[in-house]
Amino acid sequence: MKILQFENVNCKNCYKCVRYCPVKAIEIKNQCAQIREDECILCGRCTIVCPQKTKEAISDVEKLKDTFHEKKQVVASVAPSFSAYYHSEFADFREALLKLNFAEVFETAEGAYLVKTEYEKLLKENPDKTYISSSCTSVNEYYPDALEYLAPIITPMEAHSKLLKERFPDAVIVFVSPCIAKKIERYNMDSYVDYVISFEELSEMLKDNNIEISKSNSKGEEARYLSRKFPTDGGIISSMKSVISHEYISLSGYEECVQAIDDICKGNVSKCFVEMSFCVGSCVGGPSFQKNNISLLTSNIEINKQSKDLDYSKDFNVMCKQSLKKAYTDRETIIHAKPSEAQIIAILHKMGKYKEADELNCGMCGYFSCREKASAVYAGKAEISMCLPYMKERAESFSNQIINITPNAILTVDMDLKVQQINKAASDIFDLEPKDIINQPVSRILDEFDFVNIITNGVEKTEKLAFLAEYNAYLRQVFMYDKSNSIIVCIMNNITAERQKRNQLTQKKIQAAAMADDIADKQLRIVHEIASLLGETAAETKIVIRDLKDIIMLEDKE
Repeated sequence: MKILQFENVNCKNCYKCVRYCPVKAIEIKNQCAQIREDECILCGRCTIVCPQKTKEAISDVEKLKDTFHEKKQVVASVAPSFSAYYHSEFADFREALLKLNFAEVFETAEGAYLVKTEYEKLLKENPDKTYISSSCTSVNEYYPDALEYLAPIITPMEAHSKLLKERFPDAVIVFVSPCIAKKIERYNMDSYVDYVISFEELSEMLKDNNIEISKSNSKGEEARYLSRKFPTDGGIISSMKSVISHEYISLSGYEECVQAIDDICKGNVSKCFVEMSFCVGSCVGGPSFQKNNISLLTSNIEINKQSKDLDYSKDFNVMCKQSLKKAYTDRETIIHAKPSEAQIIAILHKMGKYKEADELNCGMCGYFSCREKASAVYAGKAEISMCLPYMKERAESFSNQIINITPNAILTVDMDLKVQQINKAASDIFDLEPKDIINQPVSRILDEFDFVNIITNGVEKTEKLAFLAEYNAYLRQVFMYDKSNSIIVCIMNNITAERQKRNQLTQKKIQAAAMADDIADKQLRIVHEIASLLGETAAETKIVIRDLKDIIMLEDKE
């Protein structure tokens, strides 16, 4: 049964859920996180740490609302941690739930009393055995090697549901819990629980119906029952009558429980009753409490108020006709083949890790080491791209290649006017190696006024044409101010050859114009000379013609 649901649309590839999942039951497919149901222990950590709130448990709220509308008899079993979550006496809390159309409301602490009584019997009957408490569903789901040490007793929720079924045979049983794992427990074949809702879901239902938990009936006279201590670290043990044959130890938190289970399985522990809870602080440190930042200190204080007396006679006095025994069996799991050393090395090479020094073991991908990540890749739980240092180095390498092959000169300068990056084209212009200018003042190669001006005026982009006499270079410069990263990028197009060609062309034009002027002057002089010669010739011709005319006219007169 799929209890946890992930919304892929908001998954941002942060791998936070993978980092915090104690059993690494999350796989990344197409850059989205998904639960591996066969490995998940339903501790709920992923629902708490997800920054995008994309992970949540399935909800029985709508089904419960339909049940109310059908006028069925609905009976609530309320986890004893309710008093720490709501800071309420049971009488007031019960009254609020009755207004919500519950037919009756009881404390699951009654089931806790039945379970701790069975634990006491079990230890007396088996004075030489070591047992692990079976009240935490996540512990029961986790370690197959420890099944023989798991107390063969059902959980308080299951015990109480049996008790309520004896009282109300036709009732719909609803368990109100701070624990996500209880949602899977209700699907057990022998479970009498019909629906499980969290404290948060119940709070929403009360809010939607404008129901507040009143303090009017809280007079401080409500009976204090010892089994109400169950949801605290050590609460189970403190409610039990100890036997001399056994040592009693309480542990909470994944790491502590795993270490203890390893010790027990290795035979390092004997004649011991170990109370285990996967949530730090036990049930009052569960997902509902963590999401609402309810501290363990205040939660424990509130629970102590409800179970103050350590008088074993002041407890629930209930009996269940049905058996509370349970044989825990290993759930069906998919056995994943483990990669060989050669396969791990091959995957490490794909992640750009060719020697031991390359294995940073930074944990950013969610796994404790690069080799563990490689094993997860082999099992199909992780992707190569999840290695952020590798992807960063790859992106930087690719970026550097692009920057270095571009013909434009590129220079980046920080707010202290020191060079942070320079590409090959820029190095060629200034005839230096990048190491000679990186982290050095930009004034060594360029006029720093342009950078100061853009910072002072907050201009995002400006352009200019510059001639660097020292380098005999003409540059078309574009300055871009990246405020978010506090850098200025200067992109320079070396137009020296273009400028030199233009200058040569201009010079040739000037020379050609001068030649044209000379030619024109020469032609004008020639014209003038020709005109002068023509003028003299014409005058002489005119004189000759006149003399000839006179001679002719003289002859006619004679």
